[in-house]
Amino acid sequence: MDKKAGAERASAEENCSGKKAKVTVEAEAAVSTITLNVNPKLLECSGCWSPLVPPIFQCTNGHITCLKCCADLKHSSCGLCALERTGCHAWGRILGGLTMPCSFQGHGCTETIRFTEKLAHEESCLHAPCHCPIAGCHPYHGRSLRDHINLEHATIQYTRVTARSLYPLSMRNDEPARLVSLGSRAVFLLVVDRSIPSGRALSLIHLVSDPIEKEDFKYKIEVHTRIGILSVSGSETPSVGRLTRTYQAGALLFLSDAVWSPQDSPVYLELK
Repeated sequence: MDKKAGAERASAEENCSGKKAKVTVEAEAAVSTITLNVNPKLLECSGCWSPLVPPIFQCTNGHITCLKCCADLKHSSCGLCALERTGCHAWGRILGGLTMPCSFQGHGCTETIRFTEKLAHEESCLHAPCHCPIAGCHPYHGRSLRDHINLEHATIQYTRVTARSLYPLSMRNDEPARLVSLGSRAVFLLVVDRSIPSGRALSLIHLVSDPIEKEDFKYKIEVHTRIGILSVSGSETPSVGRLTRTYQAGALLFLSDAVWSPQDSPVYLELK
């Protein structure tokens, strides 16, 4: 009899425990999300104005900064008011639980993303408007810049070069860009920006279809002009899959119309 009563009591306790767990889960689910309308500016770093990502720091004046801004300053005082700042774990917990629709919802993206993953998502979102560095081209969606150029700019001339060789490119005066391949290793785009008054600017980007293709290539652009040799070089060619912002060259070679001539100013390119 005692054994039977004990078994019944244990079963009752187990059922009760199960019900409590179920109620707790349902209660947590009921209060797990709320909808708030927040000015996005309040969720930006006071130093660089980028969206905040934990860890977050705050001074006694309320200035909130990201880890990068703190690391750049290399001391514990606020870069805006010089007061002491400490880690703000409450802000980190709040931001870690925030979700929001993608900024490109109006272009067809239906994803709901964590606020702390906003930048990473939008850099790879297939619905993000993409930009092309070739003059006169309008924003497009989805495909990589390399695929876009192959489909929409089929008239762009293609030149093959070999590594560690200063290779001459015969460029027309109205040529907006030149595709350059380094054998089967990589494809580059030599951009000619004519938006600069009384001249043009030459810059180079490495076209990739996938982030894992990124590889460092040294380059040199050299132009023989009427006043002598002008050149620009870099230890790393920027790798671009898709441009989610208007193209801005990190390094460029400016040539004024006074020194440029298609006949007298051959362009040379070296890759290694």
